[in-house]
Amino acid sequence: MGTMRKTAAQHLWDLVGAPFRFALLPQDLLPRFGWTTLEDERLAVVLPYVHGRLLDVGAGANTLVDRFGGAAVGVDVFDWGGGALLIEDAAKLPFANQSFDTVSCIAALNHIPNRGAALHEMARVLRPGGCLLLTMIDPILGAVGHAIWWHGEYHQRGGMAKGETGGLWTAQIIQIGQEAGFDLRVHQRFLCGLNHFYWFEKTRESR
Repeated sequence: MGTMRKTAAQHLWDLVGAPFRFALLPQDLLPRFGWTTLEDERLAVVLPYVHGRLLDVGAGANTLVDRFGGAAVGVDVFDWGGGALLIEDAAKLPFANQSFDTVSCIAALNHIPNRGAALHEMARVLRPGGCLLLTMIDPILGAVGHAIWWHGEYHQRGGMAKGETGGLWTAQIIQIGQEAGFDLRVHQRFLCGLNHFYWFEKTRESR
């Protein structure tokens, strides 16, 4: 599955539909109006960069693992019903050193309270030269979205836990990525500029 190619009219329709994606309509209703879901948009950006053995942290319903179709495993601290492996802490992954070629964390890093330690752990299980793929919204958009998103995922697990945040700034992500041994290779906006995609390469051991 490659990056979505859209006409100017489709981009305009997406911009008009952005509030409905973030706030008003359940995701399964969006295709009826010609809008792709947030998950579709995120995975379309991420999938072209996935290679080798994949670990998806914060896998939710395990959709990325299913769509990738290769050697892959998803983990999450909450059971969303998709068959992801349940773990207690994203900073304590049950895998050997250098077990994966790609680690992804799709719209989930802000929901990991000990995110710095979790990124160090993701680096541990990545082979040298492996890639870390992240998507994220900024804290302002995230705060608004989570406040009014009545059908949002996080309501299913009882609300936001201590240490979680609505989003993260790019500078924050780059800093904790570098501290974990990653260098940023690609940063791009998508979904009308409201979301960010980051591709990091593991270039050294974490410090």
